[in-house]
Amino acid sequence: MAFGNVITNISGILYTIVATSFIYEYTKSATLAAIVALVRTIAKIISGLQLPFYTERFDITRLISSFYLFQVLLLSFFIVYFKLIELNTFTTTFIYLFVFFISYIEGIILPCRNSLVPKVVTHTQLFRANNIISFLEQTVSLLSWGMGGLLVVYFDKLWILVGITFSYLFPALLFKSMNIKIDKMKHKKKKIFRLDGWRVVKSNPFLLKMLIVDIIEGIASGIWIGGITLAFVREVLHKGENWWGYINTSYYLGTILSSSVLIIISSIIRRKLVISMSLGSLGVSVFVFIFGLNKIPLMSLILVFVLGLFYQLRDSAQRTLLQLHVKDDDLTAFYGFYSSINSVVFGFSIFLMGTISDLLGPQNIYLLASLMTLVSSILIFVALKNLKIEFNVNKTI
Repeated sequence: MAFGNVITNISGILYTIVATSFIYEYTKSATLAAIVALVRTIAKIISGLQLPFYTERFDITRLISSFYLFQVLLLSFFIVYFKLIELNTFTTTFIYLFVFFISYIEGIILPCRNSLVPKVVTHTQLFRANNIISFLEQTVSLLSWGMGGLLVVYFDKLWILVGITFSYLFPALLFKSMNIKIDKMKHKKKKIFRLDGWRVVKSNPFLLKMLIVDIIEGIASGIWIGGITLAFVREVLHKGENWWGYINTSYYLGTILSSSVLIIISSIIRRKLVISMSLGSLGVSVFVFIFGLNKIPLMSLILVFVLGLFYQLRDSAQRTLLQLHVKDDDLTAFYGFYSSINSVVFGFSIFLMGTISDLLGPQNIYLLASLMTLVSSILIFVALKNLKIEFNVNKTI
């Protein structure tokens, strides 16, 4: 499963870089290139709402394997298309459609994959397993974003897509070989767009509180979108675009180190998940505030590195808490709904934080985000401090 995650992350990042590069190369428009991210967001919202329709009808591992094969077919068609047809306005539209369908498939695969983790490890090992997966994902993201730009410069984009296509065959075969028995619902509903995940959330006070906290922090996280960070680098740090890359790299290094440490001390942290989540949010709030006031470039790298540590602590604790408080049968629907909500919040935060940044300046937007995260940290501690966590040490597949 971890190997499948690695392959998927590498391929997902590379095809995003290639698609964005295609659009920019032939339109010379940064705005049209940026629409790639918007298309991905819309696709994941739709797939999250349609996920229960699929999981009711198909075995989850077979579903994942089949959608990986759909990606292989879609990428193959894309490659042949571009070998036969010259790029024009219609082709640009076709690239958006390609990104939409690939992202739609990702929006099906990712929640299914996440829902499998609590089914294959015991509750006592869940926090450690999440951090091992996170360690691999963050390491791959760091390497892929860094190497992806170089690959696009030095290699033909279509050959990169050929490599991505073949790489998707590995997780398809891996998940097909997995034998995880999960009961499907006997009574299948005909509706394609469903809110099964919302019904799971609203029936559980804990999940409702977590959703509110996640929305607040999701909006606050809009400060890290490219435009705001780039404006901060130029206007506050007085550095070029290369420092934007340094900041991203420093953040990933922080999350990788944090994951490594959390794996080692997982037996301690797993018993204090609420405190860990609250402390993680508090740390983010403090260091985002300092980051917003700081004007020293080197110090900004150190601060972002530390932020990576606290973000990882917060996210790992939250992921484990959610997995422990959602029934196994509801996990896939829950993750599908949560993915859709996160996509909506992400799109809204880009617009909101970008607008506020234009009005108040890039420095003040970080101070506002710090305040929002502080509120979130307090809500976590106050609302969840009496939460009882039960571990099923004998849980098996």
